[in-house]
Amino acid sequence: MEYKQKLETKDLILGKAKLDDVESIYNNYWKSEQTAKFMNWTVCKTLEEAKERIKMVIDFQKNHMAYFVYDKKTNQAIGMAAFVEIEPDVYEDGGVGLGENFVGCGYGKQILNCFIEYIFNDLKAKKIICSCNTNNTPSAKLQQSCGLKFSHSEMVTRKKDNLTYQSDVYVITREEYLRLNNKV
Repeated sequence: MEYKQKLETKDLILGKAKLDDVESIYNNYWKSEQTAKFMNWTVCKTLEEAKERIKMVIDFQKNHMAYFVYDKKTNQAIGMAAFVEIEPDVYEDGGVGLGENFVGCGYGKQILNCFIEYIFNDLKAKKIICSCNTNNTPSAKLQQSCGLKFSHSEMVTRKKDNLTYQSDVYVITREEYLRLNNKV
């Protein structure tokens, strides 16, 4: 599947990473312990580490619905966002994260709504699944504000540190999306 190279919201551009983004993504996102707290990646301790990571990210993003999040005003990389097709016409979030200085600005809602619209309108998906650590209340509220409904909880083991935690799963179907947006 070939995905769009760029998605756009009112304040943000979701685009493919470039080597010259390394300083902004490092400073705004990858070096923050607070940002990494609920994510499945570890912080970069140095800019050199970030330079190695960005090469892997660029390669990964080529064939995936995965993007850097850019602030339109500054063109700075401030986060990352991805979705994965886990079975035909069913997409699951691969993580939506913003640097701590960009949380609480409404950007998460712009990103998630942008993906929901793209996945249902362009990719004609049947269902979208998102999940978050049960203790990540802002993420749960974000998913609910975008129309996703709580489905169930499950135990998950995080790859970066083998931490086992409870994850809450939220779902929206194509029919629910169409009904919420008066497209039925």
